[in-house]
Amino acid sequence: MIHAPRRPQTLALRAGTPSDAVAAAHLRRVLIIMPQLVGDAVLSSVLITALQDLIPECRIDVLVHQPLRELFIHNPAIAAVYTIDREWRKKGVWRTARPRLALIRALRARHYDLLIQSPHTTDGSWGPSLIALLRIRYAVGASALTHGSPLKRFMWRRLFTHTLPPPPDPNRRHVAELHLDLLRRLGLAPRPAARRATIEPGPAARARVDALLAERGIPHQSFVLFAPLAGQKGRTLPAALCRDFLDHCERYGQNVIITSGREPWQQAFARTLADGRGACIHELAGELTLTELAALAAVARVYVGADSGPMHIAAAMGLPVIACFGPGDYYRFSPWQIRQSVIAAQRSCQPCELDGCGNSGDADCLHDIESRTLLDTFQAFWILPESTACHRAS
Repeated sequence: MIHAPRRPQTLALRAGTPSDAVAAAHLRRVLIIMPQLVGDAVLSSVLITALQDLIPECRIDVLVHQPLRELFIHNPAIAAVYTIDREWRKKGVWRTARPRLALIRALRARHYDLLIQSPHTTDGSWGPSLIALLRIRYAVGASALTHGSPLKRFMWRRLFTHTLPPPPDPNRRHVAELHLDLLRRLGLAPRPAARRATIEPGPAARARVDALLAERGIPHQSFVLFAPLAGQKGRTLPAALCRDFLDHCERYGQNVIITSGREPWQQAFARTLADGRGACIHELAGELTLTELAALAAVARVYVGADSGPMHIAAAMGLPVIACFGPGDYYRFSPWQIRQSVIAAQRSCQPCELDGCGNSGDADCLHDIESRTLLDTFQAFWILPESTACHRAS
């Protein structure tokens, strides 16, 4: 039997808050369902920072897909991290009944007051299911109209106590602000200083990065974190633009560390860029975990690269960002609250959110970005004192 949660009572409110706002005193145990993509998950961490600031005594748990667990386990503001295996969806409900039931039992024991479902969670069934099964009093999520499935729209209207209004078309609201809107919908107003995306890499990741840099003789704050690859080929920087950037860095003796994901095509691309280069150009293609990438960003001087998860990780670690956008939506996914420069060709079809033109894996708008634009922007971000010149490994 499905049990619908009780509707929130109307509270005495200050001016400007919604009529169905929830008192902070009622929210002591919160579960946040995070998105599945790296960049979205990093941006959704603004919820954790803002909640901790608004309700310091609140216990915050997160539910994430297994590959993203490492982004949250070291965050001191998070009480517990629970995971969903991406293979569960492929195998079906019956074949994965045992781990699903074990997860539900563990979550039931936490006695949540509030469930927050990220608007960018593509598997929308977990939120309504947990609201009903765990009898969570309050639940906030995106508008029911954002779902194409009539069943999901019905579940949203029936089970969520609070939902956001439908987004405008086109939607130009930054994804981080959209997450903070979930708190505003409850009558909670995040302070500007607490609207930060945060990642804590943990001591093991920081130690490994220090060891990798020591092996190569690269001091902290003396190198560029260059991440030209994205999860889609259509958002990866063109090879010619990458070569021109690396030529420039070699010419001026600037250390560069090239990183990539672990897909074979990503590693091959990164290694091809590094082949035949001098001692200033280093590559760690496919060698870093997400937390190690965050630890590397914490000690870099500037990020240069594609619109990707690593871009958001770098911004969350406080690293200045130069990001080249192609098909991606730079209005909604620009680096969050950090010194930044977004470079885009400004074609009339941007942003299309496709994997290149016509999903071909190749984006004309990225080829339109001129090397001179990237290099001039980079020089403005990098004032080169003598101490940051290229250091050769001993």
